[in-house]
Formats: sequence, structure tokens, C-alpha cells
Amino acid sequence: MKYQELAVSEPLESEDPLVEPEPVLVPGDDGDSLAALRGQAQDIIDEVLSGTEPSGEHLRAKLRSSIARHPGFPELALLEHLMNRASGN
Repeated sequence: MKYQELAVSEPLESEDPLVEPEPVLVPGDDGDSLAALRGQAQDIIDEVLSGTEPSGEHLRAKLRSSIARHPGFPELALLEHLMNRASGN
């Protein structure tokens, strides 16, 4: 059986305007790029979560919350975490 590569397409519209939709995987584009991006995001997440400084626990907890909201999509979890930090949340 031959497997087709999958890539990220435009996200589907969400019925709840406060919830960002997950990207939709579609056949045809470069799935290796998506896998590489997810791997890099996961590496960054793992590095942040491996920290042991007590002063960073609040940020690690917020990152864990982002991961829980985007299971299987570490790139979205990391993006959400970074955007929240940039906006001061």
C-alpha cells in the first residue's frame, strides 16, 4: 500500500469565534516539512519543560495548558504559548 504525503491546508472555520480551528491535513504537499516543523517545536517544548528553576514553573504550567489544548500539534501549542507571552498573558 502506498501512502500519500499530507500537508497543512487552510484551517476549517470554527463555529465558536473564540476557538482557533486546527489545521486540516490534505494530500499533495510536502509532509516532510510539516514533520520537521513538528519535530523542532517538540524539541523546544521538551527543552522548556525540562527546566527545574522554581521561577519558571508558572511558564511551564502555561505551556502544558497549551499542549493540552492542541494534542498532537506541538507547533500550535508552542505558537499559542509564544503569542500569549508576547501579549503578556
